Amino acid sequence: MNERKEPDLVTLSPARLQQIQQENPFVRISDAVYDILEEAILSSRLEAGSKLKINTIAEQLGVSGTPVREAIERLSSRGLVVEQVVDGKKYKSYHVFDIDDTDIAELFMARKAIDGIAAYICAEKNWRVDIEQLERHAAGFRSAMHEYVVGRAGWLDAASDRALHVEIVNAAQNKYLSEMYHSIDKKLNYLSVRTCEYLAAARKRDDLLRICSQHDAIINAIRMGFPQLARQVMDEHVDFCEANCLNYRSISRLNEKK
Repeated sequence: MNERKEPDLVTLSPARLQQIQQENPFVRISDAVYDILEEAILSSRLEAGSKLKINTIAEQLGVSGTPVREAIERLSSRGLVVEQVVDGKKYKSYHVFDIDDTDIAELFMARKAIDGIAAYICAEKNWRVDIEQLERHAAGFRSAMHEYVVGRAGWLDAASDRALHVEIVNAAQNKYLSEMYHSIDKKLNYLSVRTCEYLAAARKRDDLLRICSQHDAIINAIRMGFPQLARQVMDEHVDFCEANCLNYRSISRLNEKK
């Protein structure tokens, strides 16, 4: 198995730490480090399996090891970092988490259940949905996809894809649905990033364009006030993403072993 790369200087730069401190002068250093590492993990800039060395990260960010350790321990408690005991509990090592195929399938099942009913409610009560905002998110993803396909971006930014789904769930205005969704929001964000990452790595331009078309179909069904259609196209979209995520993940793993 190929050894995973360590965090790079661009991802973990002092400039990002300074930016967070400028935005909130009272932020604790450990909280700022936590945000930086969480952002890097969920954006997939820190690859699954990457080893997190406390001293290295502290040096890169220009901080002491204590806030880095605190941040990593918090990430471990949330399941974003895997902690391993070394040499009979004398030492610990930390790696960026990964999820197996079963976890991915179960996450997609949860996402389909929540997103599908949220789309249904939004179409049923579309007067309270900001259609223009949904269209901006869809356009944002299409733009990000285009930038990647033509080679102007080194990775496919999935932020707009996630924002569109979150907007639909929030627009449903069902507090219990929202609570369920946001309880797994971080994992769903990671899943969205991974799906786009696998599709992008496979250079399947038609599949990326199909995701854009599915976004448009969901928005149109909500705009026209067709609940059943909105749920149907949302279900098809989630199923399509799941199939491609698992398929290209398998291909990626095979390529790594070569």
